[in-house]
Amino acid sequence: MNLVLQSQSVMSSFTFKYPRTAHTGNKVSHAKNRSKRAFKYNLHTVTVVSEGAKQKMRVPTKVLRMLKKAGMTSHWTKPEEK
Repeated sequence: MNLVLQSQSVMSSFTFKYPRTAHTGNKVSHAKNRSKRAFKYNLHTVTVVSEGAKQKMRVPTKVLRMLKKAGMTSHWTKPEEK
């Protein structure tokens, strides 16, 4: 099952898929005992600004980096080139 991050015109160029559930694996102790654990996504709440409209979204870190590079977040602006 995939979750698609997409909004009307705000995220038209950003459509990302990532699984809804976390990956699973083993937690390994110093004595090499193994028990199940979940590798959860590193989600961040970010405000996306596009065409003057603000929208809050929870996005993974990889998507956040792409939004920052595109200059679509409110807390970080793309540096102006000289």
